[in-house]
Amino acid sequence: MRSWILIPAENDKAIAAAAGSGAGAIVIDLARPLAPGLQAAARMAASAWLRAHREQVVAERRFERWARIPGLDTADWREALGAAMEGSPHGIVLANCRGAEDIRQLASVLYEMEDRLGLAANITRIIPQLGSRPVDALAIGRLADDLHPRVSGLTWDAIGLARAIGARRLRGPGGRWSDPLAHVRAQVVLIAHARGIDAIEHPFRDVQDADTGRRVAETARADGFTGMVAVHPAQVPWINSAFAPLESELSEAFRIVAAFRADPDAPFLVVGDRRVERSELQRARRLLGED
Repeated sequence: MRSWILIPAENDKAIAAAAGSGAGAIVIDLARPLAPGLQAAARMAASAWLRAHREQVVAERRFERWARIPGLDTADWREALGAAMEGSPHGIVLANCRGAEDIRQLASVLYEMEDRLGLAANITRIIPQLGSRPVDALAIGRLADDLHPRVSGLTWDAIGLARAIGARRLRGPGGRWSDPLAHVRAQVVLIAHARGIDAIEHPFRDVQDADTGRRVAETARADGFTGMVAVHPAQVPWINSAFAPLESELSEAFRIVAAFRADPDAPFLVVGDRRVERSELQRARRLLGED
């Protein structure tokens, strides 16, 4: 999935227009702090939208429906999750994820909710938003060996981490991420590819600066990210363009899939002039739309 658009759950107009955004995944954001009255209304709106679009999305496969919930250290994450699950989303983005234990706890609650709602077990996927705080950033590496099967992608929180460490900038000279943020970003890409799942870039929030936004998206794709978060529908076309596969990438993916289809038990194969590990097979299939 190339583009993921994050829609504030309290913004009725944005929610109504979300289906026409062109994004591969629409994420209704229930993690934003709101007054209690507004929070309850936002949950109702999110649940209603997810339910309303369930059947037509299943039939047409135009976009996936996700919800972002607060971290498990907050008082109302279960209420947000319950509202989202009433609409049987494709998955949950977990804000401020502290590590593997948070993912396991969320997965356990999801299993109970799926059973109660009559959904297939383990159908709801998880994408943790990592690195919001220094201690969480230091724990990311452990996910390489301890990642729950429900996790289908990883993303990260540049702004949260910058605030937590008192950083005065996100990027340094030449637009490069500052060192602490670059460290988190690199881990997200490496672990995602090591586990054969999506790596989703942090959003570019200056909606008015489309030129810089395009360069940021192109850089993310060049660095190995498989998709990027948008915060406005205007960003979706250039994210989709930046992450569109090249003909050479599609051709190589086809050769990799064909080679492993001919020798399905091989731990690695020589494709063209290079050795290809089995871990690359899933990425090739995803690129061809076969995942």
